[in-house]
Amino acid sequence: MAVKFRIPTLVFFVLFSFFLSANDGGDKEKSGKEYSFLIQDSPSSLFTMRQSNETFLSLYRLSVNAINQSFSLKTSLLAQTVLDLFFVPLTHEEGHRSILTNENIGAISKPYFNKNMAAYVTGVRNDELIALRTANRPVFTRMYTAGLESDYTLLLREKDLLVRDQNEYEVLYVDYLVRKLNLISYYAMGLFKYNINLDEEADELKRDIAGHDVYGAIRSLHNPSMEFRRYVDYDDLLPEERKFVKRVGWRSLLNFLDPSLILHKGFSVREKYRLDFNFGYMMCPFGDLIDEHLWLKANRLNYHLYFRQFQNKQTWFPAFGLEISDINLFENFHSAISLHGWNQPKDMSFTGKDAETGGAIDLLCKYRFPINNNSRLKGVSLNLGLIAKTKGFLPEENVMGKHFGIRFGASIWLR
Repeated sequence: MAVKFRIPTLVFFVLFSFFLSANDGGDKEKSGKEYSFLIQDSPSSLFTMRQSNETFLSLYRLSVNAINQSFSLKTSLLAQTVLDLFFVPLTHEEGHRSILTNENIGAISKPYFNKNMAAYVTGVRNDELIALRTANRPVFTRMYTAGLESDYTLLLREKDLLVRDQNEYEVLYVDYLVRKLNLISYYAMGLFKYNINLDEEADELKRDIAGHDVYGAIRSLHNPSMEFRRYVDYDDLLPEERKFVKRVGWRSLLNFLDPSLILHKGFSVREKYRLDFNFGYMMCPFGDLIDEHLWLKANRLNYHLYFRQFQNKQTWFPAFGLEISDINLFENFHSAISLHGWNQPKDMSFTGKDAETGGAIDLLCKYRFPINNNSRLKGVSLNLGLIAKTKGFLPEENVMGKHFGIRFGASIWLR
């Protein structure tokens, strides 16, 4: 199913959403803070990247809320730091594992630091990885970059929660800061010619699938026919690959251009209107991308607009997206809609100059059953999501081919 985006359609989409904003009952009592859980995603395997990220974030927010209410600020900050030592590698490794699961390759996530102070995804034989590299290089490359992709998309989720007043700053700031620094340092360590110095385990089923994510992805992009080796070090890289390491390292610093690192609630424009933004960078299955994100909170509606520039080896390809959330067409019905459009290299080629146009439409609907009592629980909702996309890479969406998917979840709404 081809998805085409035309300017008149986009203009109507925006104008209609502003009409909703003007008539959404902005003075109504808030429904409470939402904590969502994705029960089944598409494809229906445990867990997709989206499932891991959404479930983690809700559990993390609930945990930190409880800690903040029970302990002093100093104790809470210490506890949040300890939680991040547990959760950051967990979601990172689940990102890697989810790509292999989507390709029907069994893998085991071991996200807790071992004797080498590294978290692994194991249980995969060399011949399975070599076969994947031969059959589908973009997916093979994404196997390396998916952990950092998961970190990046989680940061966007947390930013969105902050803009929408779904959590206080002190609930998310520690994870936001730790995850942001972890993302940048991983990409930038190649600027210091860092070597991981890991020896491959004798039993291939006990080896990590990726080794150093960035070096492995760059080797996959530049020299996919070289002898297969899991643990690629900086010293193993060829001059052309080291040049790409520098490109990745310097561009990753764009992730520092983010007011949420120092400001609590963005920039107030007028009453009930607030702006926020950030720049972003990450690698992708055919190269890398640079993002410019803009959030606008208007009454109870929230808008998220982004512009994206993909690049393979040399050629740039533009993309954009618009999400409108917290749409309430009638009482207890909540919805969000997203449009994504892109040019990407044909067949996700690292070297090709020809572009392929594509896009996606994502719709999420929730019906909330209110609970009228004196407890913190204000409601429970059932959530249904739909996505229709063409062939192409969309962050946090496991399927890179043409796809129509349905997902189901639930949310609790607390005071």
